[in-house]
Amino acid sequence: MILEPDRVLMRHVVMATLAAAAIGAAITTVLHRWDVQPHWMNLIAPPALATSCLGLLVYLARQPHQLQRVIRWGLISGIFCIVLPSWVFTIEAFCSPTVTLVGTLPPITSALFLLTMLMLIALRPQNLLRWSMVSWVAIAAPVLGYLITHPSELISARGLDLLISLGPAMAVQIMLIFSYGKLQRMVSCLYAERFHYYDQIIERQTIRQDAIEQVFHQIHNGPLQSLTLLMREIQQAVIPTTQLMQRLGEVNTEIRAIGHNLSDRACFDWAFNQPASPSAPLEPAMADHWLRLGEGSLIDLDRPLHYLLYEVYSLTLKRSLPHFKTIRVRVRNFSPCEPEQLTLELKRDICLWLEESLCNVGKHAQEATRILVIGECQGDRYHLKVQDNGPGMTSSKIRQGTQQAQRLADRLQGEFRRMNLPEAGYCCELAWPLERSPSLSSDPVRSRP
Repeated sequence: MILEPDRVLMRHVVMATLAAAAIGAAITTVLHRWDVQPHWMNLIAPPALATSCLGLLVYLARQPHQLQRVIRWGLISGIFCIVLPSWVFTIEAFCSPTVTLVGTLPPITSALFLLTMLMLIALRPQNLLRWSMVSWVAIAAPVLGYLITHPSELISARGLDLLISLGPAMAVQIMLIFSYGKLQRMVSCLYAERFHYYDQIIERQTIRQDAIEQVFHQIHNGPLQSLTLLMREIQQAVIPTTQLMQRLGEVNTEIRAIGHNLSDRACFDWAFNQPASPSAPLEPAMADHWLRLGEGSLIDLDRPLHYLLYEVYSLTLKRSLPHFKTIRVRVRNFSPCEPEQLTLELKRDICLWLEESLCNVGKHAQEATRILVIGECQGDRYHLKVQDNGPGMTSSKIRQGTQQAQRLADRLQGEFRRMNLPEAGYCCELAWPLERSPSLSSDPVRSRP
């Protein structure tokens, strides 16, 4: 299992702490064994602590994902091995007039402070104060109660040290722990707010990139197509000035239409993407539900895909591209693909792919007399292809449009193919599964075969 970097660091700290505690408890056990008359509690608590720390260390090494469980049981073992001696020695001092607490109590104050510091490092802020209060009360209550009822031991050097350590000093430490927990929660809130704003920045950048790519396709499928055809006709023959001015006026109209589309989209984005508060999520703009084709028409992307494909087909073939004029046979069929699980972005990309494929026929398929545009379900896949009987592809170079089409196929978890037909003509095909896994690319990639 792969752990996050902060959990890996915490795991290393906990393992080092368990190892140090096990070694210290083992040394304490050996020292008490050398005593002439060791107390029975000193022969139980240190070995128990060493055994529990060693067992937890081995368990954490084998089960790294059980870090919180190891921390919880390690703190319980530490608290138990400090609380039990505190109560045992205090009860013995109460019951026996010859036994003094200041003379027999082990040095538990240093262990208590060490335990609270480990809590500060290992516990979550919401659990830190509760565990610290429980540990303080369980360890300090019997000792302070005994010292208050035995003033002769209270005024001794050890008694005053225990009183100050377990009383005011521990209270100050609890207050610091409370302040630390509040500070940790504030820092967590700041981090969450920072990541929220970062996500908003990424989302807005994605929206801007999406708009840039849409403008690119509108320019490429609209005025750029018209300019390319106009330049080709000028090179082949002399065009009268009147006709030239008319064609340039059409290009001017197409460019202005793109400008109006950008203005409309900006208004939509301002109206619908303004969050009501810094924590409010961004809403998708209404302009994202529409696609403007290269010839200027708008189509509603909320409609089923086969209706959109038919609209793109009908509107694109009405454009005045030179090789559309020679086509006599037009075959088209767009079968419904249900259930549809395509997002608006993917619908937009597929429609742009179909528009560009049809425009390529109108620009390059010289003397083509037949065009076949089919969208149909074949088994569990949907196949969309554009085929003509023109001269075919003369260059094998993979251009940017083909690369973008391939990226679209990857986003659809399908494939893109282009080929020259055996007899004559050219075919490009996009196919994808009807039921795809949810892990789709979130980057809006526009297709231009």
